[in-house]
Amino acid sequence: MAWQTNVPEPKFSNTATLMIRAFLVFWTSLAFAGTGDRAADKAREIEDNLIAPCCWTQPVSQHYSEAAGEIRRGVREMVAAGKTREEILDYYVSIYGERILATPRAKGFNILVYIMPWVAFIVGTWLLVMILRKLRAPRAIKGPAESALPDAGYSAVVEKELRDLE
Repeated sequence: MAWQTNVPEPKFSNTATLMIRAFLVFWTSLAFAGTGDRAADKAREIEDNLIAPCCWTQPVSQHYSEAAGEIRRGVREMVAAGKTREEILDYYVSIYGERILATPRAKGFNILVYIMPWVAFIVGTWLLVMILRKLRAPRAIKGPAESALPDAGYSAVVEKELRDLE
């Protein structure tokens, strides 16, 4: 027969080959899934770090006001222009001041925001340990106090009165 050749039979079954191909397609799709959304993710992360200047209560990403919308548009334009996160945040800090940042920068007086919780935790733990040690320390058991012996003059008076009572 002319149509037969000396091609070896495949080592995998059709099911195994199909599963390997499906895995490769899935893996490739995962690898390329996040590349288009990086700019949007970066813009969203920056918007989460900025407070809406109209009421100073919510991040720009969650607030729906005209001012927050303008900031969102500006952030997305700057991200598309290739500016870094710090450049964008510095731009808005120069306009609105440090108050626009959701988390204060660890500079100057603001560093206390990051240090004081740890100091309070350490001091509180130390106080708790000291109080527990004091409460758990064995206390000396006090027995009946030894009565002081009366002096001889006093005991003679008491004995005389006792005899007079009889």
